[in-house]
Amino acid sequence: MIEDQRLSNSVPAILIMASTWLKHYHFILIYCLLCFSFLCSSLAYAGKTDNETENEVLAIGTTVVVKENRALARKMAISQALKKGMETYLVRRLGSQGMVNNFQRLIRDILPKAKEGIENFHILAEDQIGEKYTVLLRLRVNEKLIDEEFREAELLLFEGPPIKVLFLVSEIGDGTAYYWWKEVDAHSALSLTELALHNAFQKRGLSPINRRIGIPETEGSEDLRTADLQVENILKWGSLFSADIVIYGKAHRIDENTMTLSLKAFDVDHGIQICEGNEVEYVGKKLEDKKQVIETLERLGNHLATELTPAIIRSVMSDQQKIRHLKMTIQYLESLKQFRVFRDFLRKDVKGVRSVRQTGARKNSISIVVEFQGNRNKFLDRVLNHQDLPFPISYDQTEEGELLLNLD
Repeated sequence: MIEDQRLSNSVPAILIMASTWLKHYHFILIYCLLCFSFLCSSLAYAGKTDNETENEVLAIGTTVVVKENRALARKMAISQALKKGMETYLVRRLGSQGMVNNFQRLIRDILPKAKEGIENFHILAEDQIGEKYTVLLRLRVNEKLIDEEFREAELLLFEGPPIKVLFLVSEIGDGTAYYWWKEVDAHSALSLTELALHNAFQKRGLSPINRRIGIPETEGSEDLRTADLQVENILKWGSLFSADIVIYGKAHRIDENTMTLSLKAFDVDHGIQICEGNEVEYVGKKLEDKKQVIETLERLGNHLATELTPAIIRSVMSDQQKIRHLKMTIQYLESLKQFRVFRDFLRKDVKGVRSVRQTGARKNSISIVVEFQGNRNKFLDRVLNHQDLPFPISYDQTEEGELLLNLD
């Protein structure tokens, strides 16, 4: 009886404890949910802010206060900040390669009127220390207006795989021509001229081909081994190395103080010359050591790269828009199902493919024609480097130039 009474008395206490625990648990649960909700909101707000401020830039302007004219100094500091802000925006928008390839057009056509593209600005802070007056601005850029200025100035905003460039450039000294394609199998190191050109064109977004890797078969092709190549042989070398562009030319050391570099750029797919350039470098002192020669070649290479790259990019960009019918044969198929998987991959996953049509079939191989927006090199780049490529593939070509895709 006594124990029953004790139990009866303890029940309310247990209920009170349980109720208290539930209240605390309820509070903790609500608190956690609120924190989670706040975190999600903060992340969403942060992402939204980043998107909203893509066309906003912070910039600092500083000038000297002359004759205690603080108002004029403030105006000049704001003007400087606006100019620096637009320069920062253009660098961020175009990237280093875009800035290099469009530098002349930028300084002539865009930067002089860049302030017109500023939608508004706000002064975030300003201060005067001694004679220097400094302002901090946040400016907003009118991107539609800037895009229109880009179009009018014909800026080169290249998209797609890097343009593959093969250099066929000989060096002439003491009346003798030195060139790598005379003995392709010799695995000769890159010449000083090649190194300078590789660096110069690579800075501008092009992709120089390392001729020492994947040396093609050229036995019996004596016309390909002469110093002065005909156009058809220049283009043949480009095809053998799967290049988009071949740059052919000569580096000529005329005397102890003078060096010239002449280059011509050829579009391999179209079989035409795009552009050419010639530069002369006169050095006040004798070109005695290797370092002086390298520095001279670098200057020559940079001058010509600046001149030729825009024309090269324009040629490739115009080529990207053309629709081509690429003939190819898929070899070493194990089943018809395997072909269907690859055909569906081309149709659905490879950008630029308009259609895939079967044209023939033999044992373990099927021939197709692919309607593609772009050239063959672009097609191969998109297929072979695709992250969803259904199975390993290598490629080759027939003597007639037909593409062979080999299932490894």
